[in-house]
Amino acid sequence: MFIARIDGSITSTVKHKSLDGCSLLIAQRLNADGSATGEPQIVIDPMRSGRGARVLVSTDGDLARQMLRDKTTPTRLVVIGILD
Repeated sequence: MFIARIDGSITSTVKHKSLDGCSLLIAQRLNADGSATGEPQIVIDPMRSGRGARVLVSTDGDLARQMLRDKTTPTRLVVIGILD
């Protein structure tokens, strides 16, 4: 798990069938002091978080498969909470 800032959204014309109806967002991983680290990553967002929100991201592929109800989904990064 890690904390990230939502920097934008992704529009995909073609994606895996398990991701139909899912929001894809650009998430920038954050250090403990709030500074950005690493490259931005694409996450699945069932929480409907907005741009600039700080979120908790799970890196557990099993959780993504359970949430999407598809054992073949090609993702593992899922927003599981919005931080105050």
